[in-house]
Amino acid sequence: MPYEFTLHRESLKRKFAVYVVVARSTQNTKVYVGKTGDNNDGCNPLISRCGNHFSYNDVHSQVRNKLDDHETREYTYLFDHFDDYHPNKDDRRICVDRINEMERWLNQEVHAALSTRKDVVFLNRYHGRGYVSAAEKAKRAAFRTPECENKIKALVAAVVAKLPNPSSRGAPKG
Repeated sequence: MPYEFTLHRESLKRKFAVYVVVARSTQNTKVYVGKTGDNNDGCNPLISRCGNHFSYNDVHSQVRNKLDDHETREYTYLFDHFDDYHPNKDDRRICVDRINEMERWLNQEVHAALSTRKDVVFLNRYHGRGYVSAAEKAKRAAFRTPECENKIKALVAAVVAKLPNPSSRGAPKG
C-alpha cells in the first residue's frame, strides 16, 4: 500500500515560525510547542525542524525523545510565520527575540486551552522559572501586539479543532 506525505508550501519557507505538534494515538493525544529560527545564524524551514524531531540524534529529536511510542502516532503540525529571515545579523536578532516570545506566549495559551483535557498530555509546558529583569519584561511585552495576538489565537483554535472528541479517547481523525 502506498503512503502519502504532503508538504504545504509555507512549510518550505525560510521564516521565523512557531508551531504545535499534535501527536495522536488511540490512547491519548500529546502536544509539543516549538519554534524555528531561534539561533543567531540560522532559520531553517519548518519542514527541516519536523525532520529533526524524529531524528535518531538525541540532540535534535525533541519530539521522539519524549515519546516511547513515536512510531504508532499520527502527527499534525500547525504553524504560522512571524518574520522573514534577514541576512543582517542585527535585524535577525530582533526576529530571534520576537520568535522566542511568541513561543512562550503560544505555549502558555495552548496550555491554558488544554488544561481541562484529561486525554491530552502537554510534552513541554513553559514554566517561566528564573529571574527576568523589568527591562526584559518590557521588551518581551512589546512583541505582544494585536497582530501577533490574532496569530496566536488562531493557532490555538486550530490546535483545539485538531483534537479528538474527548469521548473518542484520542483516536486519530480520518
